[in-house]
Amino acid sequence: MKTLFTLAITFFAITANSQSAQYNRAYEAKYMQKPPVFVAGADSLKRFYFAHFPAFDTVLTKAVEKGDTAKYIRIYFSFYIDEQGYPYEAEFDRVASTRSAATENAKTIKYFYDMKSILQKAITQMINKMPQWRPGLQDGRIVTTHYSDYLQFWVGLSAPQ
Repeated sequence: MKTLFTLAITFFAITANSQSAQYNRAYEAKYMQKPPVFVAGADSLKRFYFAHFPAFDTVLTKAVEKGDTAKYIRIYFSFYIDEQGYPYEAEFDRVASTRSAATENAKTIKYFYDMKSILQKAITQMINKMPQWRPGLQDGRIVTTHYSDYLQFWVGLSAPQ
């Protein structure tokens, strides 16, 4: 009887832990049924990035110094959005370049590796200033979301149409 009781309690504890782990996980925004939404809209989100990214001049200056012109420069980063819609834990990923604004493929620019700590700090500052989002939904529940994005700008005289 004691053994049966111990097994039942162990089973209950394992089941409870696996269910709470499911609720505490972060879902990738691009695979969610209803990803989080920046309340002001997608265009406003891009404008927010440009208005609040403190290292824009630094990245632009270095790209021009290295001769990376007539291309788009992208700064990739990610962050989490909690169940209340607050962004946190920003993470700088990489700086890349591409000739087309709409392509998914961009080549990493290696000469920005030495600026990783500066860019991490800039991304963290930007995300810390970000307003509340409408949180994501998965299976009818509000969940924590991992959101990846980039800011992009043209380096050159006139951007292609």
